[in-house]
Amino acid sequence: MLGIGVMTGTSLDAIDLAACLFEIGENDTYIFKLVATEAVAIEPLWKDRLLKLPHQSAEIYAKTHVYFAHYLGKHIAAFIQKYQLNPDFVAVHGQTIFHQPDANFTAQIADGETLVTYLDCPLICNFRNKDIALGGQGAPLVPIGEKYLFPEQRFFLNMGGFANMTYNKINDTKPIAFDVCACNIVLNEWANKYDANLEYDKGGEIAKNGTLYEAFFADLNGLSYYRQSPPKSLGWEWVAENLNPLLHKYDFAMPDVMRTYTEHIAFQIARASGKLQAQGEKLVVTGGGRHNTFLMERLAFFLEKMDISIDTSISDEVVDFKESIIFAFLGLRTLTGKTNTLSSVTGAKMAAISGSIHLPARGWEIQVLRDNKR
Repeated sequence: MLGIGVMTGTSLDAIDLAACLFEIGENDTYIFKLVATEAVAIEPLWKDRLLKLPHQSAEIYAKTHVYFAHYLGKHIAAFIQKYQLNPDFVAVHGQTIFHQPDANFTAQIADGETLVTYLDCPLICNFRNKDIALGGQGAPLVPIGEKYLFPEQRFFLNMGGFANMTYNKINDTKPIAFDVCACNIVLNEWANKYDANLEYDKGGEIAKNGTLYEAFFADLNGLSYYRQSPPKSLGWEWVAENLNPLLHKYDFAMPDVMRTYTEHIAFQIARASGKLQAQGEKLVVTGGGRHNTFLMERLAFFLEKMDISIDTSISDEVVDFKESIIFAFLGLRTLTGKTNTLSSVTGAKMAAISGSIHLPARGWEIQVLRDNKR
C-alpha cells in the first residue's frame, strides 16, 4: 500500500511529506520504500499565527483549525500531483497547539473533514486523543514505527522541537520511550531573538561562539522534569512555565544563552542514556537537530563518557523524514485494524487502534486486505 505521511513539528520548520510504499509480510512484518519526500517551508504568516494560537479566542482557534486544513490540503495535493502519486491513504499528524496529558487533553489542529476534500483516498488524523482517554500521555507514538520499520536498530533519538528517545533492550519486549528535553523549539526561538532574520542557528554557529554559564547550566539541569520516571512527555506549555522564567533570571548575551542551552541538551540526552544503561550501544539520531553541527559535537562528547556512539548508517532521507514515514505507518495500521500505540511507553491502560478515518468527498471503494491481496 502506498501511504503519505505528513508531519509539522512543534518547531514549525516545515511541512514534511513522505510517500512510502509498504509491503506487509507474514507474522506482522513490514518493509518500506521511500517513493518521494519533500519539505515545504511554512510561510512566516502561518508560523506566526500558529505560535500565537494558544493565546487566541475560541473563534480564532476554530477558524484556524479549518483554515490550516485547507493550507495543508493544498500542499499535499500539490505533492501528489508533482510526483504523480496514487496513494491508498494519507496520514496527517496535525499541528500540536496544546499538550497537557496531566489535564487529560491534547489538541492537534487541521480539520480532517476539510482536509480530505483535497484527496481521492482516505485521510487518517487525530492520533493522540484515544491514548489520552485511556490514561496515557498521547506520546510518544513513534516507537511502534521504530519497532516494525527499523528492526535492526534498538536505540533512537529524534531531535525536533523536543528531543525524544526510544530504547529497546535485548530480550525486553517493552521499549522505554519518552521526551528527554526541549530542543529546537527553544534554540530556534532564541536564534530569532538574537537576529530577527534567522529562523534557526545554522550549524550551531551562534551557540559555538558563546560562553557556558555554569549557574544557568545548573538551574536548567535542576528542573524537576528530569527526575521524573517515564512515561512522560513535554509541550510548549512546559517551556513557557519552566524555561522562560530562567531566561529572564540572567542578564547575559544571547550567544551565551544558546551555548549553555546547547550544552544542556547534549548533557541531558547523555544522562538519560546512562540511566537506561545503554552502554555500548549505537544511537540513531534523526530530526533537524542532526544538522546542528555544534550540538552533535557536544552530544558525541557527552555520550562518549557513557560508552555510547552515534550510528552513522541511517540515510539522509530517513534522518530528515523519519517521523513522516512513521506517521504513514501509523495510518496504515489504523486502516488495517491493528494497534498503533504502545501502552508500555505512553502509560495508557491498553494499546489501541488510534486515528480518525475521513473518507474522500468523491467516494472510495472499500478494499479489504486478505492474504496480502485486495
